[in-house]
Amino acid sequence: MVDLGCLHFILGIEVLRGSDFIFISQLNYAQSLLKKFKMEVCKSVDTPMEQDVKVPNEDDERSFMDITLFRQLIGSLMWITITRPDLSFSVCRLSQSMQNPLNIHWKKAKRILRYISGTLDFGILYRGDVINLHAFSDSDFAGDKRDRKSTSSYSTFIGEGVVSWLSKKQETISLSSTEAEYKALTTTTKEVLWIKRLLVELKIMDSDEAPIIYNDNISAQHLASNPIFHARSKHIEICHHFVREMVQAKEIALEHVPSNECVADLLTKPLQKTPFMKFRSSLGVISKAMIEPS
Repeated sequence: MVDLGCLHFILGIEVLRGSDFIFISQLNYAQSLLKKFKMEVCKSVDTPMEQDVKVPNEDDERSFMDITLFRQLIGSLMWITITRPDLSFSVCRLSQSMQNPLNIHWKKAKRILRYISGTLDFGILYRGDVINLHAFSDSDFAGDKRDRKSTSSYSTFIGEGVVSWLSKKQETISLSSTEAEYKALTTTTKEVLWIKRLLVELKIMDSDEAPIIYNDNISAQHLASNPIFHARSKHIEICHHFVREMVQAKEIALEHVPSNECVADLLTKPLQKTPFMKFRSSLGVISKAMIEPS
């Protein structure tokens, strides 16, 4: 049974509690967002960002006239990613154009609103009481066509629910896919260790447990496990060997996962409908209607 009396609002976040689950969403905020930008009535889409398969026309390459409006929209979208990790990559990518947005960027931002209109009541579901800290790490090598920088991403889980996630362009250009993946692994490792130490301090997790980080790049895992391999990888900065030290200290464990099972892939690049929905579900992002009794 769902106790609707437990539905309350905290800074725009709706929290629904059941006997064995917690569901958080931002339905009211999403509705107000569509109303603010006059998108209450629009045709919904299945993904927040389409893959770049079309050649931009001349109008797309022109500067968007109302820069303030564009910045207001991106700022508003950043707030909704608190409960919508499925929006993180698209919002992150568009936020990089806030200095000088083009018409094409405005169109892409409106597409995110169209996606939200079809997923208004979506949020994150946390179910069960198993404490199993693990994470997925991924990167999109040279994914930004403008400066060829890669995007790092991770999704960290406690049990079945995602508790933290990241989609961020790397600060420096990676010279190989292994380097890009290893940078992402470094960022993921820092996040996992922080959460682990918090859980240990709260006496929820044993300090001897090694959280698993799943990654789809075998070379990056070899680099973290085999110091002899480093002779062929001197272009990778010394600081990224932090991952290897944590593996040797048994603070974390690395495991390979196929690319089509790496949940963090949703946070690195635009995906087609089928894989996008698969990974969205894996993150625990579902419709509120799916957990309420009919």
